[in-house]
Amino acid sequence: MGLVLKFFAGIFMTFLFVIVAPYLTENYITPYIIEAVGDSTFMFLGTQALIQVLLFLVMILFIVLLGGGAVFRWCGVVGILGMIVAYWLMGDVRDAIIPVISLTVVYIILIPFRKDDKKKKSKKERS
Repeated sequence: MGLVLKFFAGIFMTFLFVIVAPYLTENYITPYIIEAVGDSTFMFLGTQALIQVLLFLVMILFIVLLGGGAVFRWCGVVGILGMIVAYWLMGDVRDAIIPVISLTVVYIILIPFRKDDKKKKSKKERS
């Protein structure tokens, strides 16, 4: 995938995450979950608690598939730049601060694990 395509993929994924995902959740997924749960309790959880738990799982799914981590994993730094541009196009670049900071923190935390992986790969290549 070329750099320009990664940049536009970052913009597209951000628009999907910020605009389309809440629309789909509100208009299609939430009514379906409310209808499926009905008026029941399950192990001390009431209907509203079950609905909130299921919607939280849907939100986590959207974050994993379209959030900043997914943009970084699939599109790299160029995709993150596209994500920042997408927030700018939507009107406020400051909304991109939290995803960028969280990606930076996770990247810094995972540096020691990457070094361990490189050592393991070099040992396998020697064998």
